Amino acid sequence: MAHVPSPAPDAPGDFEQRLAAAGVRGFWSMLADYEMFEPDNPESGAVWTYRDYRELAHRALGEIPIEKADRRNLFFSNPGLPGSGTITQRLLGGVQAVNPGEVQSVHRHTAAATRVLLEGTGAFTTVNGGKCRLEYGDVVINPNGLWHESGNDGDLPVLWMDVLDLPFTKMLNANFFANDYAERVDSVMTPRTNQTVTGMTDRSAIAYGTAGGVRPSPVRAGNGHGSVQLLYKYASARTLLERLRGEAGSEHEGIAVEYYDPATGGPALRTLDVHLQLLRAGERTLPARQTAGTVYCCLEGAGRTVIDGRTFVWGERDVFVVPGWSWRRHESDAGDAVLCAVSDAPALRRLGLLVREREDAVGRVTREQD
Repeated sequence: MAHVPSPAPDAPGDFEQRLAAAGVRGFWSMLADYEMFEPDNPESGAVWTYRDYRELAHRALGEIPIEKADRRNLFFSNPGLPGSGTITQRLLGGVQAVNPGEVQSVHRHTAAATRVLLEGTGAFTTVNGGKCRLEYGDVVINPNGLWHESGNDGDLPVLWMDVLDLPFTKMLNANFFANDYAERVDSVMTPRTNQTVTGMTDRSAIAYGTAGGVRPSPVRAGNGHGSVQLLYKYASARTLLERLRGEAGSEHEGIAVEYYDPATGGPALRTLDVHLQLLRAGERTLPARQTAGTVYCCLEGAGRTVIDGRTFVWGERDVFVVPGWSWRRHESDAGDAVLCAVSDAPALRRLGLLVREREDAVGRVTREQD
């Protein structure tokens, strides 16, 4: 085989220029970006108070016509991602106000979503023809790919918190949105702005959320992207927390319950989970962190969360965020506090990227990866 002589060495800098011209980059110049000992997350902890966001949300009701917006969402920008409208790099978190009598146009998307009612009566979400009415603290889910719309049947405005993994699906170049809904009318597919409600209102909460250990037989099949139970009543979950009050609970979470899919036992959504946590009066959790980001809303009481050494004070209806791979610990005030937590842990778990660290009472840290 003929010997191929080695090329003459380039002058300093010439080789890098040749690489760049060829559309090539040497990994030695990229090491700091990829070979890190732990994630380098630009996000930071933050809290948005009910007093502040409520005023803005109600102002939007008068400033932004529903014909222009369809959905008057106000999404929080993480301080580490200024102006982004994203609460983490993978999650949207914010609030939405709806005037009496307003109903969104029916739509669907590849992102998954959760909704938690924070103010008013008359709020509803219809998912695949099933109407779900929301009371304070109730959670309704929108599994990806299912037709849904929300509205207000009441006499006063309503306000809820939304959390979606829309930035994650956008990051993966997998965003699809559709509003070309149609129903069969006299054997003809006819475009519709809103769905026809089928079956009893609140069916999923009635069927799956009222009697522990009992469910309809057979279980209604879902679409594989989310729970067959669409509506999770706060009153039922709060009662369970109260019954568990006497247990030791988790040193890192307090007393916690998860909203799950009765058909599979898995999380409420394939990419998002929802937990309700009780921090008993004066309870202080131990530090923990995970690669998933978490959006919290305080539904009762008051307290504080220390995130990477900074203290964030929160009260009823305040929203705060703990970024992925940020140390956090919670502490309630003199009374009980209840937190609703939404995270993208299921998405990371499916990718084998959910890493958790927990610190024990003597400062030892253990790590696990799902």
